[in-house]
Amino acid sequence: MREIKLAFTIARREMRGGLKRFGIVIAALGLGVGIIAGVGSLSAAIDAGFANDARAILGGDAEFRLAYRAADATEIAALTEGGAISHAMEMRAMVKRKDGDGTPTLSEVKAVDDAYPLYGAPELAPAIPLKDALGQGADGLFGVVGEPALADRLGLKVGDTITIGDSDYRLTSLLQFEPDRGLRGFSLGPRLMMSPEALERSGLLQPGALVYHLYRVAYKPGLDGPAFLDKLREDLPKAGWRIRDLGDAASGATRFLDRTAQFLNVVGFAALLIGGIGIANAVRAYLESRAQSLAILRCLGATSRLLFAIYGMQILGMAVIGILVGLVIGIALPFGAQSALSSYGLRLLPGLYVLPLGFATAVGLMTAASFSLLPLLRAQRIRPAQLFRALAMELGAVKKVDALVLGIIGCVLAGLILLGSQDKVLGTWFIIASLIALALFRLLAIGIRDLAAILRRRAQAQAWPQSLRFALGAMVRPQAPAAGIVISLGLGLTILVAVGLIQRSLTRDIAETLPAQAPSFYFIDIQPSQLASFSDEIGKYPTATGFEHVPMLRGRISQVNGVPSEKVNAPADIAWVLRGDRGITWSVEPPPGAKITAGEWWPKDYNGEPLISLDAETARGLGLKIGDSLTVNILGREITGKIASFREIDWSRLDINFVMVFSPGLISGAPQTHIATVHVEPDRESALVKDLAGKYPNVSAIRVKDAISTATRILDAVGWAVRAAAAIALVVGALVLAGAMASGQQRRIYEAVLLKMLGGTRRDVALGYLTEFAVLAGLSAVFALGIGSTGAYFFLTKVMESSWVFDLPLILGILALSLLLAVGLGFAGSWRALGARAAPYLRNE
Repeated sequence: MREIKLAFTIARREMRGGLKRFGIVIAALGLGVGIIAGVGSLSAAIDAGFANDARAILGGDAEFRLAYRAADATEIAALTEGGAISHAMEMRAMVKRKDGDGTPTLSEVKAVDDAYPLYGAPELAPAIPLKDALGQGADGLFGVVGEPALADRLGLKVGDTITIGDSDYRLTSLLQFEPDRGLRGFSLGPRLMMSPEALERSGLLQPGALVYHLYRVAYKPGLDGPAFLDKLREDLPKAGWRIRDLGDAASGATRFLDRTAQFLNVVGFAALLIGGIGIANAVRAYLESRAQSLAILRCLGATSRLLFAIYGMQILGMAVIGILVGLVIGIALPFGAQSALSSYGLRLLPGLYVLPLGFATAVGLMTAASFSLLPLLRAQRIRPAQLFRALAMELGAVKKVDALVLGIIGCVLAGLILLGSQDKVLGTWFIIASLIALALFRLLAIGIRDLAAILRRRAQAQAWPQSLRFALGAMVRPQAPAAGIVISLGLGLTILVAVGLIQRSLTRDIAETLPAQAPSFYFIDIQPSQLASFSDEIGKYPTATGFEHVPMLRGRISQVNGVPSEKVNAPADIAWVLRGDRGITWSVEPPPGAKITAGEWWPKDYNGEPLISLDAETARGLGLKIGDSLTVNILGREITGKIASFREIDWSRLDINFVMVFSPGLISGAPQTHIATVHVEPDRESALVKDLAGKYPNVSAIRVKDAISTATRILDAVGWAVRAAAAIALVVGALVLAGAMASGQQRRIYEAVLLKMLGGTRRDVALGYLTEFAVLAGLSAVFALGIGSTGAYFFLTKVMESSWVFDLPLILGILALSLLLAVGLGFAGSWRALGARAAPYLRNE
């Protein structure tokens, strides 16, 4: 205890006014820990918001969704046993102004009964009761409420008249918040809400029209919810409804947000990794500056353990300050993100979340320990005899046992990274990629030093310019900052290159590649009796080409080889096929361009048991083979078909494609509608929609560009978040770079003085520094471009199954940024050397 007290006293005295010496440690840990703590706190705040509003988001304690049909009397009676019920209907429809101005727009229509909502409350402007807003006015028009986006697109104001289907309606209020809408990320149109009676009047509820019936149940007090749901599944196994409870309220949103948080965390770990190099440089530079004090303490009887404790306490104190800065950032992030995320329908519950903050603290402490331990071990082994020699003081040697200690701490840090990674594969690859990147940049630093040594000998023999010889000498001298510059700048640029190329490639695929080959419109809910005239209308329209149509139903896969779908353990990227209802069609011949990979298509005159042509990727994920069976529930009736073939589907073309194509027969007699696509010149799109909306009010037009724009908006939002985190990682790299420059400032001044004494000029010194920093930055950037581009290529082609694009402007910008950073920070750290006078240094002043 006396030794600990003595160590604390000495450490406290040495730290007086010494915070600036550890600025890199504080900044690096603060930014890295801030990203991890912030992302973790934001995820926790979103999860807490979902949990707090789970009943409102779901619309009840449980939700039962049926496609095409309403629940029958038996099903209603079974639901009523659970508690209060609310019934809503959802479909898509075209909305237009009554006066005919403007282009009709697609809307997500929702009809709600008087019991809606069972939980939560909608927010209207002006604030009036929802029942009053949707009631029938004195003029006979039913009221509707719509999102502000709908009013903006059509140029509407409250009180205006709109037309939906065959009827007119009055816009009575604007829907500011819909409690059960959940995450408003991808949507084909703004919400329009009305009463069931109003929807009936529209004429849209025709046979085969795609209408979803949602039944929400608010449980009776004391009801055992899971038991109630199990009884419903047992009593009504063929109802065909999709059942969701509170655990599924925001499952899709949670999966998307968790994946985004995972990538942000990876960038945070990378920032800490880069910052760790800065910590190692800063600690080494500080201990080298205290080498004389270390040697004197050893002469006065201080043990190695006491030296380790003195300076370990100082470093721990600075690490704690840096971590506290990061925790403050992490706590503040959810509060700052509230307004930005509210536009996506996310209501956060900001607060102090111990688990993510504790995890970020642990990762920060282990990072500080990993990168500061080696300089500390060397410091405690300093040789006191150096005090009596006219040499620069150096720390002690590195021993083999150090590798064991560092390895243990490194494994603990890697374990923490895996523990914090929901995707263990991604976490493992991050660790492997980090080790490979560190090794490659370390090899680059060694290669630069060895090449500089060779060139230096040639430069001296051939009398190369003084500035160039000075630059080569600076690269090979002891304690040269080349390794710190290459690793810190290289890792930061690698992350920025990878993130930039991934985001640019995905955006380009959505915004450029898809529109070039995708149809202009999807038309849904075309009645069979309308198909011939609708086809004629399209055929006569100028520039319209590529009209295709197929019959369509929607059904839910209820069994796979006789196993209930909810019990099938499907991979995450395939589970979506089993979660909800899927589009289904039937055809005598294979779809145009179909690529049959296994099995055979049925004969044209086939008239036997139902056969299925299945998406090959889905089949691989579910482990299916030719001859296996799928059972699909359509309109409450279960149809079992045998798999006859597998098809390879290119979903990126946005053509009409279905996971399942049935053989004609039994399924052909079900109530149905047709779905169609068409290509038309962009300047003709609005006129086509306006013309068809007047003649076919029940047909909805989905403009592909609008859907792409929505997807791009979401991708851009995620991209900005990831790029911001990557930019922070680069800032950390710049701080590390500045620290590396500052740590050797005295030595640089001494070298500049010697050069001037030997006839060099300030211009020679400046050109030498410029050459040194430009070479190091240029080579680091080229290396970073190679590693980052390779990482982006494999991620895009193997994980995202997208195309990889080498973005030259982005690359040139990153090269320019690296050169500016290295040269600017290099000159900032060496400015004093340019104007240093020789006399004071020659007198050892």
